[in-house]
Amino acid sequence: MTSPPGKVYLNILKELDRIIHEDNLLPGDKLPSERELAERLQAGRSSVREALRALELLDLIETRKGEGTFIQRAGGHRLAEILAGFFLRETRARQDVTETRAIIEIEAVRLACSRISEEQLARLGRIIEESKAAWSDGELPVEQDYLFHKTLVESCRNQLMMNIWRPLVEYSKVALRESLSRSGRAENAIAEHSGIFEAVRRKDEEEAVNMLKKHLENSRF
Repeated sequence: MTSPPGKVYLNILKELDRIIHEDNLLPGDKLPSERELAERLQAGRSSVREALRALELLDLIETRKGEGTFIQRAGGHRLAEILAGFFLRETRARQDVTETRAIIEIEAVRLACSRISEEQLARLGRIIEESKAAWSDGELPVEQDYLFHKTLVESCRNQLMMNIWRPLVEYSKVALRESLSRSGRAENAIAEHSGIFEAVRRKDEEEAVNMLKKHLENSRF
């Protein structure tokens, strides 16, 4: 009995991850050819091609004409980001992601109160103004909302926390759009961002954490 298409696709992604580790491949290294992957995975070349295309769309790999396919230097070659798309179909998994994201962001904002740079503070301020402008133009500030939280986490200057946070949030912008689409939510989210920003600027750790907790709770849908 053949596996359902989704199952085959997921298995190929898992096996690609295994090959990357077995071959000790690092960001910047070249992946085996499509034909070799199909042979090693015992899968059709069209299925392998589809999986590779998905990874390229997520910037996990890069195809260079005449050279081959390479693991992106930006990181994440363990495929956590794309595999999360399958696992997050389960309600319990989505709840786990929400909880883990909150833990990371709360600790990140604590650290940011003492570590944030003037440049990052200025960036947060610009993002809030861009959010207001987008909303005034009748657009949901989805990208600005994402960038605000991304900058907050970056401001804690802990790269491991950033690497864990990114796949939890980066590919959930559809859910973010749904949240901001609720009546009155976009305006409230911008106001909450402004409160978090002011607390971080004052280095008021307790206030920043409380404001962020309230914001994350209000952002659930």
